[in-house]
Amino acid sequence: MFEAKIEAKNWKNVISVIGSIIEEAPLKLTPDGLTLRAMDPSHISLIDLELPKDQFIEYSIDQERVVGIDVDEMSRVMGRSKPTDIMIIRADEDANKLFITFVGESKRRFGLPIIDTPEQSKLKMPNFPTSAIVGIDASVFKDGIKDASIVADHITLEAMEGAFVMRAEGDIGDIESNIEEDTLVEFKLQEPCKSTFNLSYLADVSGSITGPITLELGSDSPLLMNFEMGGATIKFVLAPRIER
Repeated sequence: MFEAKIEAKNWKNVISVIGSIIEEAPLKLTPDGLTLRAMDPSHISLIDLELPKDQFIEYSIDQERVVGIDVDEMSRVMGRSKPTDIMIIRADEDANKLFITFVGESKRRFGLPIIDTPEQSKLKMPNFPTSAIVGIDASVFKDGIKDASIVADHITLEAMEGAFVMRAEGDIGDIESNIEEDTLVEFKLQEPCKSTFNLSYLADVSGSITGPITLELGSDSPLLMNFEMGGATIKFVLAPRIER
């Protein structure tokens, strides 16, 4: 048996980030909280999420289990929540359903089927070289992403002495956003580095983030984004685009 209570808006924010990357989510329910680690269908990106027990209003579980959900269907249900609703999540394995109840001006219950998801318990967070750590406000990062999308479908992120640069170039022109070190939340540089990434993945995952984002960068290496959303700690890994 698993049952938990949380503010609906928090879970809605978490699902919005998950749904931008993966189609099916293997939610691992443990006595310490909820975790998820999964790759997108193209295996270009990975998302790792931890939502601790103490972020729930109530949390009850008899044994560890993995519950698979269709993220799109969950997003549709969350779209029916109201900002002040309290949400109750209950896993009923006899009925093979995850029941979502919104408690507010009325009590509304939705039942979603528990689905089989690929076994990802052995999926590890990749290790890769990091030459720079950049802490940046989400609004500034999203501005750079939106600017780049005007001219290209990819973006180069570069850390250099005294600044973090977001650069894109396409057939119709080029853009460059230069964020100086003293305006960043955090800036640690071991050596200058840059990598190029698919723009759509960064646009999708950053769309609903507020607050600070921490970027770990290397040269032609994967990007690791760290941020918090709805009480959850989220890590997002994106493989670089290597020019041939």
